[in-house]
Amino acid sequence: MEKDFPSAPKRFWQTIRHLRRGKRGSIQAVYSKGGTLLTSTEEVIRRWKEHFEELLNPTTPSKVETELEDEGRQTSISLEEVTAVV
Repeated sequence: MEKDFPSAPKRFWQTIRHLRRGKRGSIQAVYSKGGTLLTSTEEVIRRWKEHFEELLNPTTPSKVETELEDEGRQTSISLEEVTAVV
C-alpha cells in the first residue's frame, strides 16, 4: 500500500475522468408548454431558452406586487425615497 501512494492520486483522477466520460451531458427530451414531447436538439434548446426567458423576464406582476396594488400602496420605489433612506 505504501509503495502505491505516489501513483494513487494519478490513478484516482484517471478513474474519475473515465467514469465522467460516460455521463456527458446529452439532451434527451423535454415537454413543451402544451405537453408535447420534444426530441430534436433544436426544439429542446428552443424550449429551454423559452423556459429561462420566462423565469428571468416575468410578464405578469408577482403575488406581492398584486397584493400591494390591491391595498392601494405604490409598488415602485421613488428616487426621493432612496435619497431619504441613504
